[in-house]
Amino acid sequence: MDIKEDPSLQLLTPAPQERLDGWLREFYGRPVTISKRELLRHRDLSYVERLWMADSLPQSLIYKLVLPPWDVELDINQNVLIPSVCNSPQLYLTAHYGPITALFMEDLGTNSLVRAGTAELSIKLGEFLARMHRAYIYRVDDLTQTGILRSLTPIDYVEFATTLGQTLRDWKLLSEDENKKLIRVAKLLATNLAAEPISLVHGDFFAENIILNGDKLFVIDWSWFTLIGVPLLDLATITMPNKKNGDFIRYKKELIDAYCFESARDANDINKLLPLAQTLSRIFLLHWLVERKSMGIEGTTVGPVNNLIPQVVQEICQSL
Repeated sequence: MDIKEDPSLQLLTPAPQERLDGWLREFYGRPVTISKRELLRHRDLSYVERLWMADSLPQSLIYKLVLPPWDVELDINQNVLIPSVCNSPQLYLTAHYGPITALFMEDLGTNSLVRAGTAELSIKLGEFLARMHRAYIYRVDDLTQTGILRSLTPIDYVEFATTLGQTLRDWKLLSEDENKKLIRVAKLLATNLAAEPISLVHGDFFAENIILNGDKLFVIDWSWFTLIGVPLLDLATITMPNKKNGDFIRYKKELIDAYCFESARDANDINKLLPLAQTLSRIFLLHWLVERKSMGIEGTTVGPVNNLIPQVVQEICQSL
């Protein structure tokens, strides 16, 4: 099931123009003129624009506004990410306006791998992803102590699924039989993924969040989905059929092989585990829907939460 954008979900009202002008004046050190604006996204908890400046360097910025819990992106950028390791865009300036967090970030362009996928780039991405996961494996203890990221490892899966199931049953959105299957799936994942390493996980690692700038790949939108967990989740996400991956999945074999070579893993073993990791991604999607409903947001980009939850539950149960 693909998540599409629905322009009617616009709970976030952008900050006033005078506030934006003040932030830009602070960053550039003088008053500047916006020569052009391009709205990239306006969802319920986030608002993203590309701003072009007249006679200023940098000539363009990504202007991003987020509401809680998406404001965790600020802490992730400031205290978790190592740009040289994870190839994340540079964070230039942050500010606040009521509950809104504003982020001014490096503009890397719009050439995502949804449109720019090739076999060569797939190999490059597989190697990069493996190196990034390996680098953060050694920082898990430090990241855990910051308290910024959720930690969800195989030992937590059953308790996590049990909590989700209890909430859904309270809402009358999960039958007893479905709850039992959800727990069984969690136990299956916990058993089969128990030996996997633990590292930093992007959590929303689709081709649309990977930008090709020059000859370098950058990963954007480190946000609420980012966590400490099984890194195989990122590999499963980028290789699953989804509109957010576009045609890039045509090169998933090259990507998987490159990832396995760089991480010294057997490709056959990884391919056996990927369907399990994809099921895990469905459980995280279910968690996202429950989080939204708990916040009083009854819609998503593809329809009402109450209609989507049973669909996702069915997908998870069918994985048995």
